[in-house]
Amino acid sequence: MKALFVRLRRFTRVRGLIVLIAGLTAGIALVAAGGFDKLSGAGGVLGMAVSALVMIVVGAAKYPRSAGTPSHEQVVFGLLRSRKKYCLILRPFGQDAEIVLPKTGVRRRTDSGPFTRNLTMEQLVTRAARTVLDMDTYGIVDQRTTFAPPGPVLMRAADDEWQEVAQRLISRAHVIVLILPPDRDFGDGFVWEVEQIRLAGMTSRVVIVLPPSDQDPEAYEAALRRACVLLALLDGELDHFKVHEYELMLPSGALVIRSTTDGAKWWQTRDEPAERTALGRERKTVVADVTYLEVLEVALREIDHEQS
Repeated sequence: MKALFVRLRRFTRVRGLIVLIAGLTAGIALVAAGGFDKLSGAGGVLGMAVSALVMIVVGAAKYPRSAGTPSHEQVVFGLLRSRKKYCLILRPFGQDAEIVLPKTGVRRRTDSGPFTRNLTMEQLVTRAARTVLDMDTYGIVDQRTTFAPPGPVLMRAADDEWQEVAQRLISRAHVIVLILPPDRDFGDGFVWEVEQIRLAGMTSRVVIVLPPSDQDPEAYEAALRRACVLLALLDGELDHFKVHEYELMLPSGALVIRSTTDGAKWWQTRDEPAERTALGRERKTVVADVTYLEVLEVALREIDHEQS
């Protein structure tokens, strides 16, 4: 439910909420005044409120919840037996769909109106893996998570089973994507998964995805520091000097980081001249879905080329 509210908040944005609240306030005033005859022009304002509600419902309908998350018994055995390549998503438990990005339009711009279509980071990773590598994407959710946003195949695993499931999936994954949420440190379970990646010799297949830097700069910088800790963990040397070495290496603005045998490689937002509106004002730079897709596709293609 929290993930759904996050997506709706990204969809409506501030201007959409203002339209909605103003319209609803006018509608309540209309009812209190006794109808359209007592409040001039309120019908139009109320109509705006109804229209806003319809747009929000339509926007929410574009991002339906999946019918249900299958249990790992329904997925893992057949997946591993088929020996087909797949992409594995790992992130702290309970942090599904925490990163929501605006969807780019035809002119590579996000919608300028009060309502903006959006995608979750899991959906972007799924699209990149399917486009570049023609493979499906999988992930693990808590046993109590019976519904999840569409995109990757998210399977349920009980508390006493998830480690075995994760270990089996990690050992056979073609690509492993670690998603760092903007406002949550990783717990013991996530650290254990990273350790399993190192023990399985899969560190060169790891891609770390950070939250966008434009939505919450402080949360982004915290996630960037956590990425440095992850890289040190993948090296097997979790000490302050190793972490600090990565902190000096990784620039602010990095969006996707790839763990390599030599350390790390990263892609960041491009420093391009600012666009201007028709009135000459500088257009705000927005990190959108296409920003991540472009660099994710490059990182996945590199890994696939090395493994071929």
